[in-house]
Amino acid sequence: MGGGTALFVGGWCVSPAGGIESLAFVVDGAEQPVMEHGMPRLDVFRALHPGLDPFDTRGIESDPDSPDDPRMASYRSGFWGIARIEPRARREEVKIAVRARFEDGSDAESELASIKEVELEPPTVNGQRSTINVPLVAICMATYNPPTELLHAQLDSIRAQTHGNWVCVVSDDCSDPERFAELEQAVEGDPRFVVSRSPRRLGFYRNFERALALAPVDADFVAMSDQDDAWHADKLESLLARIGDARLVYSDARIIDRDGRLISDTYWRERRNNHDDLLSLLVANSVTGAASLFPRELLGYALPFPPPQFAHFHDHWLGLTALALGDIEFVERPLYDYVQHGQAVLGHENANRMVTLRHRVGGLRRDPRERVRKWRMHYFVDVCRLMQFATVLSMRCRERMEPGKRRVLDRFLGTDRSLVSAGRLAARGARELVGRPETLGAEWMLFFAFAWRRLLSATTRERPVRGLRLDAVPPPALDPKPGARTPVAPGPRAIAEKIAPLELAARDDAPQRINLLIPTIDLDHFFGGYIAKFNLASALAARGLRVRLLTVDPVAPLPRSWQRTLESYSGLAGFFEHVEVEFGRESGGVEVSRSDRFVASTWWTAHIADAAVRSLGGAERFLYLIQEYEPFTFPMGTYAALAAESYNLPHRALFSSELLRDYFRRHGIGVYADGSDGDAASESFENAITAVPPPGAAALAARGTRKLLFYARPEPHAARNMFELALLGLGSALDRGAFAGWELNGIGSVEPGRRIPIRDGLALKLLPRTGQDEYAALLRDHDVGLSLMYTPHPSLVPIEM
Repeated sequence: MGGGTALFVGGWCVSPAGGIESLAFVVDGAEQPVMEHGMPRLDVFRALHPGLDPFDTRGIESDPDSPDDPRMASYRSGFWGIARIEPRARREEVKIAVRARFEDGSDAESELASIKEVELEPPTVNGQRSTINVPLVAICMATYNPPTELLHAQLDSIRAQTHGNWVCVVSDDCSDPERFAELEQAVEGDPRFVVSRSPRRLGFYRNFERALALAPVDADFVAMSDQDDAWHADKLESLLARIGDARLVYSDARIIDRDGRLISDTYWRERRNNHDDLLSLLVANSVTGAASLFPRELLGYALPFPPPQFAHFHDHWLGLTALALGDIEFVERPLYDYVQHGQAVLGHENANRMVTLRHRVGGLRRDPRERVRKWRMHYFVDVCRLMQFATVLSMRCRERMEPGKRRVLDRFLGTDRSLVSAGRLAARGARELVGRPETLGAEWMLFFAFAWRRLLSATTRERPVRGLRLDAVPPPALDPKPGARTPVAPGPRAIAEKIAPLELAARDDAPQRINLLIPTIDLDHFFGGYIAKFNLASALAARGLRVRLLTVDPVAPLPRSWQRTLESYSGLAGFFEHVEVEFGRESGGVEVSRSDRFVASTWWTAHIADAAVRSLGGAERFLYLIQEYEPFTFPMGTYAALAAESYNLPHRALFSSELLRDYFRRHGIGVYADGSDGDAASESFENAITAVPPPGAAALAARGTRKLLFYARPEPHAARNMFELALLGLGSALDRGAFAGWELNGIGSVEPGRRIPIRDGLALKLLPRTGQDEYAALLRDHDVGLSLMYTPHPSLVPIEM
């Protein structure tokens, strides 16, 4: 906990008891009001009221079919805030709950999390204390799969330092075994280097935290080092000469490419350097970690880092901590070469990109809905990120801060509720358009984010209103990849996000798992294909394997009964007792071992499985559960091309029917491409179908009205079911006198309850979804089934019909 820490907590809160008057976090028994509650969550409303049109609830005051939300309060259920965790004398679990107080004065409480407090890895490095009065510098380097030639250049530049009293601790972030062996070999025989391997993948932010925790306690100063730069020989000497009484000193840098060619002779070519204004440093970091040196005592305030829920950077936090406690000095000449290459986390260009006035004006022509979505993303990703930093900074450093700096933090933390503070941010942003920018206009971005929050409150109603589509659902990930907030056309961004690799946290002591990748968990779309995926997971678990379902798309809110609902399907009783579930996009890092195996179940999960296999290096290929020739599900274009390409990735195939396998065989697709022995690299099975005992002769003879059941799926994602073609066929048949007096019903739509006109006085009624037993009874009650599929896979519905 250090001197205290803080967690961002967001979610939704609904009670069958009725309206919520106030909401608070309860941290170890103490109440802390949330920042916001009663915010609109259209996704929650849809999850808890699947049969209702959220924009057509006129006259509907209650929904008795929704046990979680009978009073339909779920639309205004969103909440978020910063939960402060105070320092404590002994390590123990931290319990965080949410407490709702209702309009009648009663309250209720629900535990959100029980978080285990752990100690940072203790220092294990002894310094080289000299007999003369020369300060000892602990160089803390963070590595992960370091490029060999750049690593050697960096190590050589450290060895060449004119200040010779140093020790270098290297925290390796669970690199691939061969790359870690190269690292150990590179420092072998030099006692000044101590290498410590993290047992699990942490990411650069947490790995630098770990490296700093390894700094020997008898060091006087600490310097940070990247794995791929090159220090000038006098770097440490020059920084030590300049630091004086400051809490941190940093220098300029030359920017070079991987081949040593000069890109810029200064880091500050585009923006003005700032190291004395706390608000400027808070909204736009200017302290580069690889250029820095600071007294070791600073770590007493900086460690542990604020929880890495957002796109945090270690040097930003250290710079803020140093400036909160005192002054920061700057050496105006370059003391190292900052190497730009494809594997760099941020890069010089991204860190210095200014959004120009021309671009801002041009942005006004973009779709207003896209701009509002962008403001929402900046609120959660940037405003809440800085709120967390400011909260932790105030908790740990307040007593030693100057009054002016305390006011800066307090004013920023109050901006969410102060028009004056928001106006100051806008004015600060405007000044960035004149002369050389200091903060790259970050204040404007924050101002619009705060404006979104106020617009949200001003327009929110008790029920969703068509046209007012403001929604307070947070983005799936609060720590997007660098550059993800740069304006990109919606189409390319959606495609890139769909096939983006999952964030994996490999650890040496993790158990081996079979990871079955599925798109999401959505009760409205839990059809035969999903049942097959769950049954495959269940069958693997029955073999004694450790199996995990891993979602790769963002998962919408699920009702409390979602697990019971899924276990009610045939063959899935007790499923969650034997199979793990993890929501991949919502995870800060999916724990894996290097021997984990991956099973893909759709074309985009195949791309993600391939990336996972390549990143871990433990397997040559993944298993591909193929239930469809998926290019047929799209118009000819990008998605169809990516779906077709998925069959060229290294895999073994498991086909859901021999018919489908034969299609791949005859057309030379996937494991059968280029004359390969596809039979040896694949297997097929016949999907289990719903048991439908046929009605007896007497029951048939007793029927009055005849009924036709149409597998009707009008949604764009089900275009291969040829809904329109079937309706044309029904219309033609009706014109010829067929089906006179029949009842025409449709199943399979996610929007039931509609009646679709076919001919005068005749319409198709879309029936609501049912459980598996009710579905079987529905089939028995109909006389003729109609199901079209433009695909080599036969589908389960016509077989069941």
